[in-house]
Amino acid sequence: MSARGPAIIRNFNRFDVLHTIRLHDNQISRSELAEVTGLSQATISSIVSHLIEEGALIEEGSLTPAIRGRGRPLVSLRLAPDYMYVAGVKIATHQIVVSLTDFTGHILTSENISCEPLELTASRLAAFVAKAVRGCVKKAHIDLTQVSGVGVGVPGFVDCSSGTVYWSPVFQTRNIEFAKLLRPKFAAPIFVENDANLVTLAEHWFGLAKGLKHVIVITIEHGTGSGLIINGSLFRGARGIGAEFGHTKLVFDGPPCQCGQSGCMETHTAGFAILREAQALGFPIPSKKLDYHARLGLLQQVVERAENGDQGYREIFQKMGQYLGLGIANLVNLINPERVVICEGAVTCSHLYGDAMRSTIREMVIAPLKDNFDLLIHHWGDEVWARGAASLVLQELDQRGSLPMGFPARKAAKRRRRSRAS
Repeated sequence: MSARGPAIIRNFNRFDVLHTIRLHDNQISRSELAEVTGLSQATISSIVSHLIEEGALIEEGSLTPAIRGRGRPLVSLRLAPDYMYVAGVKIATHQIVVSLTDFTGHILTSENISCEPLELTASRLAAFVAKAVRGCVKKAHIDLTQVSGVGVGVPGFVDCSSGTVYWSPVFQTRNIEFAKLLRPKFAAPIFVENDANLVTLAEHWFGLAKGLKHVIVITIEHGTGSGLIINGSLFRGARGIGAEFGHTKLVFDGPPCQCGQSGCMETHTAGFAILREAQALGFPIPSKKLDYHARLGLLQQVVERAENGDQGYREIFQKMGQYLGLGIANLVNLINPERVVICEGAVTCSHLYGDAMRSTIREMVIAPLKDNFDLLIHHWGDEVWARGAASLVLQELDQRGSLPMGFPARKAAKRRRRSRAS
């Protein structure tokens, strides 16, 4: 591995500064930046000066003063919201969620568009996504040229570095170079990522994993996904498709999975697995192909039967909890996280599987780690995809250390300097 050159180090330090400001609720002083990042005061001063010149940072007021003797008051630094706009897209089996986000990660506008991606070719889906992004940007009264990057979340096996989707339930075929199909439609950079990784980024930047160094995020919806934060960074693996918790194997010759293999974790924990087990108990499921909303309605009925005390249906969720607990215990023993975050989608059922899951984790996690992590469960909304896509794009652009391709940041900086001077 070659040594880092000065430009790479500068970009790395720049990202560290911007990310630290975001993790501190968009308000921090220079001295606090130096303390948190470990960078020297001189390095912080240089980076902050450049970011203010570019228009990425705003200097304003004084932070709430502490008892600091005769020292100068702390000047607050915060991100300039209009420095950069990014678009986020989440492609699901039943809809496309599109959002526009500013430099702070604040969602300006968002749209949910009903769609069956599986009925479209990859080229037509790319055209549909481009049209949806243009519509969302127009709704925010912002020109498309002001968008500095587009992040797209896709379920399945995704290599973010190349934008290739090796397999996804939203595509008819495998090995789709989806970023390549999208690039001609936008002047801005395109980033395609696994959707569970987007949730993980959103949790790490804005949510229950904010600022933590070692975190496991599990997503449970129609499929079971995951993301890992290791040493403060999203773990992707050598080919960009690591952390596929849903496709770790539990048993030989297990139930068939939607990925094409069998015995995967999600064949015992995801929505389609719950319906399969319910059908084995006699729960009526139509033989025709079901869309998302039909599956969701059936899942809610299964949950209700378990809630009403039907023991057979309650056992479905107890087994689900045991399998989840086993898988999570293995991850905890392997990674030693500070926290495990479980994110539930449209169907909330953790009250049915939670006890069995926690009991299995307590039994299977090795003794030194049993009391050294916590587990949190919450229900996400569509905004998590927007936040995750924004995090992905902002992270990639921050690390490049270049001015945004869209909004003329230098002009914004000049306007702010003139305003301060007046």
